[in-house]
Amino acid sequence: MKIDYLVTSLENGGAEFAIPSIVQSLQRHGCEVRVIACEPRDMKAAPKLEEAGIPYEVMFYSRKNVFIYTRAYLKRVKSDPPDVIWTSLSGATMVGQLVGKLAHIPVVSWKHSAKVRIYTQFFRKLSQLWVADSAIVELFLHETMRISKKDILSWPLYYCDMQDNKTNFWDGKRVLRIGSMGRLREQKNYAVLVEAIDVLLKNRPDLKKRFTLSIAGRGPLMEMLNQKIIYYKLENSIYLLGYNERPEEFLETLDIYIQPSTFEGMCLAAHEAMAASLPVVATPVGELAYSVIDKETGFLVTGDLKYSIAHALEKFFDEPDTVTRYGKKARDFVSQKYSLKSFDEASGRIVQHIKNILVKRNKD
Repeated sequence: MKIDYLVTSLENGGAEFAIPSIVQSLQRHGCEVRVIACEPRDMKAAPKLEEAGIPYEVMFYSRKNVFIYTRAYLKRVKSDPPDVIWTSLSGATMVGQLVGKLAHIPVVSWKHSAKVRIYTQFFRKLSQLWVADSAIVELFLHETMRISKKDILSWPLYYCDMQDNKTNFWDGKRVLRIGSMGRLREQKNYAVLVEAIDVLLKNRPDLKKRFTLSIAGRGPLMEMLNQKIIYYKLENSIYLLGYNERPEEFLETLDIYIQPSTFEGMCLAAHEAMAASLPVVATPVGELAYSVIDKETGFLVTGDLKYSIAHALEKFFDEPDTVTRYGKKARDFVSQKYSLKSFDEASGRIVQHIKNILVKRNKD
């Protein structure tokens, strides 16, 4: 089965970074996969594809509109048609749906978060199968987007492949290293995280030199966050590191991971942190609502986040042994629930479903 894997761009992001794992799993099920991006953006996902030996194409090296992408991709499809178009992210999904309709090719579409654009909702029936990257997104597809359950399958976009066990857990004496990874956009809610650190230090000025918070990522809110850090005089507590090429190495430097997002799907970064034996402080959004078990693998924070995050961090200082205890439980949880075997079984169910769609189409 020949699949065109059409993605909006190859920028820094969880959906893009997961492409090598997705493609390799599909290949293990006998699929031939061609990765095509509509536009480049920052191209941070490209080295991961190259490292995995997966070729890719970029249709345009500057941003165009959806009609130009559709026309260009339709031309490609007519000259070299795939059996199925598999789309990822909203822009590519719209392009793939339109081309699929015009070229009479079935479309499979990822949904990566419990949030939907108006045009995605409008064109939802142009995809013959929707793939949810987490349980919460599967529920969203059915209840909010009103897609039939028979047209939805789930494939959690993560599997635990970390081999080494963490040995340097925080002992309550050295500086506590707190961190987070993500694009500096509104969704990640880092402005509230800065405010939470201000609240923590106002409540517990004795902690001023006992921790650091490092945020790895870049994005349009970099300057605003810098100004906020300066405003609260937190330059010696919070560090914006910019984009990190080696997330695994960054996670190895941490003791606690924080994800204060307003919405998520699978949230690869937080699950990778759990695999690295880090307790996670997170909002109950996306798959995090299921993976972060309050007071077992970390803390779930709700309500006024600047206070609830500050309170959660304070608990680690009051009970240092929870860092080790929650971190070990976090690793156990992801290693058991998100194995490579489960990952491949999920992709296998989707491949079989697509084959059934193709058989039915050929009969019709």
